[in-house]
Amino acid sequence: MNIGVVDAGSKPYTFAFVANRPVKVGEYIFVDTPEGKALALVEDSIITSDVMKNAMSYESAVEGSRAASGNPRDKRYSATTRVLGLVEELRNGYSKIPSLPSIPGTEVSEADASTLSMIFAKEGWIKLGTLLRNNEVSIGVDPNKIASRHLAILAATGGGKSNLLGLIAKRIAELNGTMLILDYHGEYSDLKIDGIVHIQAKVNPRLLDAEELAGMLDIREKAERQRAVLYRAFSREVREATDFWDQLLRHLNDIANSNEDLQTRRTAERVAEIIDRALRRKGRVLDPDIKDPIDQLQPNRVNVLNMLDLTEAQADTVISYYLDRILEDRKLARMISLNREEGQAKFISPIIIAIEEAHTFLPAEDATSKTKAVAAKIAREGRKFGVSLIVVSQRPSRVDQDILSQMGSLAVLRITQPKDQNYIIESTELVSEELGKFLPSLNVGEAILLGQWVVLPSIVKIEKVPEKLMGADINAVAEWSQTARIKNMAKESTSQFIREE
Repeated sequence: MNIGVVDAGSKPYTFAFVANRPVKVGEYIFVDTPEGKALALVEDSIITSDVMKNAMSYESAVEGSRAASGNPRDKRYSATTRVLGLVEELRNGYSKIPSLPSIPGTEVSEADASTLSMIFAKEGWIKLGTLLRNNEVSIGVDPNKIASRHLAILAATGGGKSNLLGLIAKRIAELNGTMLILDYHGEYSDLKIDGIVHIQAKVNPRLLDAEELAGMLDIREKAERQRAVLYRAFSREVREATDFWDQLLRHLNDIANSNEDLQTRRTAERVAEIIDRALRRKGRVLDPDIKDPIDQLQPNRVNVLNMLDLTEAQADTVISYYLDRILEDRKLARMISLNREEGQAKFISPIIIAIEEAHTFLPAEDATSKTKAVAAKIAREGRKFGVSLIVVSQRPSRVDQDILSQMGSLAVLRITQPKDQNYIIESTELVSEELGKFLPSLNVGEAILLGQWVVLPSIVKIEKVPEKLMGADINAVAEWSQTARIKNMAKESTSQFIREE
């Protein structure tokens, strides 16, 4: 169906057109070029009124509105587009931008669902949703690109990023893929899909250095005396002892009962108290009997690592350890496959690692983040060894730009902060300025998919994952009512008991 004509000044990769109706951002249209029919995406839409633009006051605006409403020639509907490629080539799976632009005055028509489905629906790809402006067209993404080229999921709080990650996890599980979700806030603890494994984060304290152990025990960074005493007690003998904690406490007790100065002895006693408290609160995290924490992970499963019990600093230590061990394991697997090394690797096939709260663990400013250093290495080298990252954040401007720029694919949901919008545009060539302006207009669960995992830039309505409940807004009113009813029931029960007595 014809909806307009190309305006003056078209280019091979972009053009504006004058329409016979209002045009929605995200619509796909066809236009003829000297080299064949091309597909374009509407990135901006404008409605102007000749009458209204001359209104200088409220009264003249009201009069102009009345005059404009009765004049069908007054409104001008126009839109700007990004040319995505020639249709014939897109049907064959690749994009070719025409070298010559459409001639001004050329008719523009709506892209039909059948042609769009041929372009977007690829065999072996995983479905994430439908086109926002045409729900007849399913949108798939290439799982091989997720597993090799890295992905960033960016959205404001409540924009739907955890639902999208949950959907990706569900699809990876259906393919018997291997995935690890580093779940800092416990958002995926209720995700119940086939092929999922929920794991409590654990670290073997024997494998940590003294500074890392101090952090895991909640010894403050500025408590230099406590850290120094722990360093002395944390000897090779302790590392190799069968009864790790008993041996460590025994060494601290020896310092406390030595002939050293009073402050050192009291510091040793205080460190022992800190260890006792830490073991009561986080004993299941610090496990000296676990040989290697990645032994908890299962290949060909979606592994959710629960880190809800950990502080930010402790989670940083845990995440960096898992990332480093997985990368080394995949390097070993590669060397074994090439017959260059003997041994046994945990993961003999690729693994996808999702880092939630990426702005916390991959910060733009903090150079001390352990996770950031290892993640940057994976972003650069992981493709060669079958380790890929999914970086998830609601504050992309706080994520390290070097890491973000390595993401070959993007899913951008609703972003409201101008600083975050500009950061996304500056960090990747995938998001144009026009699309960047559209980000605040996206509703919950709507996303712009870009990069190597899609055939073409797509504005999509993401499928809801019914198996995931966490992450939704809390119904505070309902919870208050429920607790009030329970409280009143308890009072009535107590009163009845007293009367019977």
